[in-house]
Amino acid sequence: MRRSSMAFSMACLATLLQACAVDPIETSGDVSQLPAFKTFSIGEEQFSFPTAPSDAQRARISKELHEAAVSAMESRGYREANPGDVLVTLGAVSRTTLADTSDPEERSHVTRVDTSVLSPTSDSRPISERDATPEGVGREGDLILYILDPATKRVIWRASASGSASTPKEALSKAKATYRAMASKLPSVNDTGK
Repeated sequence: MRRSSMAFSMACLATLLQACAVDPIETSGDVSQLPAFKTFSIGEEQFSFPTAPSDAQRARISKELHEAAVSAMESRGYREANPGDVLVTLGAVSRTTLADTSDPEERSHVTRVDTSVLSPTSDSRPISERDATPEGVGREGDLILYILDPATKRVIWRASASGSASTPKEALSKAKATYRAMASKLPSVNDTGK
């Protein structure tokens, strides 16, 4: 059961962490107007899933996103602290996509929904088969990183990216790369003058 639960957690992570670093990072806010800061704290994490994960799965996904963002910020010389000089909000939105086809015969991947797949104990197939994405079905999503003024809670800079992933390993790798790409848009600690 533990292995099935972990596999489902990773499938949720794959669904969630699909932003791709090769896609453009969109930013809003002028980095030259950011207050000089050396420390940050993760103030909030917001997620939107196509299906609701368990509390344990949500905690695992939150931990993976948190670690990816902290590592990215630390790569620029910033340090996580509580309280931090700035607050960081993380977010992820995931969507299931279907192939665009107008020919009904090419839509063979659209079938009756079998809700038993949501129970990790109800399927005896190997994990790799259970977690396989049907042909024509994909996952895409967005990652965000906001920097907020801790006193006013006002967003002073934000970055976002969209992308897709087909496996949990690919999703986590892309999330890490995306957060690094977002953080690279910020001045390094040595450039902030503080």
